[in-house]
Amino acid sequence: MPTMRAAVLTGYGGVERLELREMRRPVPGSGQLLVRVLAAGVNPLDWKIRQGRLRLLLPARFPLVLGFDVAGEVAAVGPEVADFEPGDPVFAMLDSRHGGGYAEYAVTGQATAAWKPEALSWEEAAAVPVAALTALQALRDLAGLQDGDRVAITGAAGGVGHFAVQLAANAFGARVTAVAGPGHQDFVRRLGADRTVDYTREDFTALEPGMAATAPGDAADPRGDSADYEAIFDAAGAYDFDTCEPALAPGGIYVTTQPGPAIFIAKLRAALSRLIDRHGARRAAVLHTRPRGDDLAALADLVAEGGLRPAIDRVFALDEVRQAHAASQAGHLMGKIVLRCC
Repeated sequence: MPTMRAAVLTGYGGVERLELREMRRPVPGSGQLLVRVLAAGVNPLDWKIRQGRLRLLLPARFPLVLGFDVAGEVAAVGPEVADFEPGDPVFAMLDSRHGGGYAEYAVTGQATAAWKPEALSWEEAAAVPVAALTALQALRDLAGLQDGDRVAITGAAGGVGHFAVQLAANAFGARVTAVAGPGHQDFVRRLGADRTVDYTREDFTALEPGMAATAPGDAADPRGDSADYEAIFDAAGAYDFDTCEPALAPGGIYVTTQPGPAIFIAKLRAALSRLIDRHGARRAAVLHTRPRGDDLAALADLVAEGGLRPAIDRVFALDEVRQAHAASQAGHLMGKIVLRCC
């Protein structure tokens, strides 16, 4: 039976629960691809699973392999696969419960994969799926972002945030306020932000209308209402709906990726407000990212057009998975953490 190297999670806890082991290579089933993983992305979701913070939503049986982002070559295909064949370069968000990407091989449904953008390296392609799909589905499907809308994005320099800034500006034509740390202001401005906010010095929800500009010499918003956002995407998971609601324009929406009681209560309160004022009430929504190959193909097209580019904070070898998790967990990243698997 063919084997492979994999970074295995042996139980809930700290980074010491991650071990490099030899495992049986998976076999693709009907409609599935076996991918030879050349690089895998590391996401906060991974270390939250490792810590046991999501054990109610994603109960685990150990040992297991984490990692939802992969880029590599199709090694084999299962029955009923028509869109790919061995040797195809692909990237994907894996569709299994806990991922499986921290390994030399991984399986996923063909509907979750797309051709790797030629302009991206394996590491860059592996940085895209979860974070960019999260940004795309939040801004397009929940926020309904349109040309000229004003959107604030928190955690704008991070994995999800740096994709959200580019998508909002380049794909949707929105006016972007990027909320990031003091060392990342130039970075998020280069991504396409119209205005940047250093969260250590300013509260983006309390800016005076028309007063904040992107850089010295930039003009303030001539409409005089720049503190009202059609959408706020809390990619950082640092601001709740109650904090953001006053900064939303009538009918505006707050989107978060953080499930839990707080957003449930916020959604309920927002729904009750809409019974009174259907068009003016502010809304709240939580995103559950879906692995969609067609969305990845759309992102690949945007990469080819020059409108989207992943940023990589650091690359680690597969046997450095503990260091990769520690770096991701420490936060304050500029882009993504990636594992080189082969």
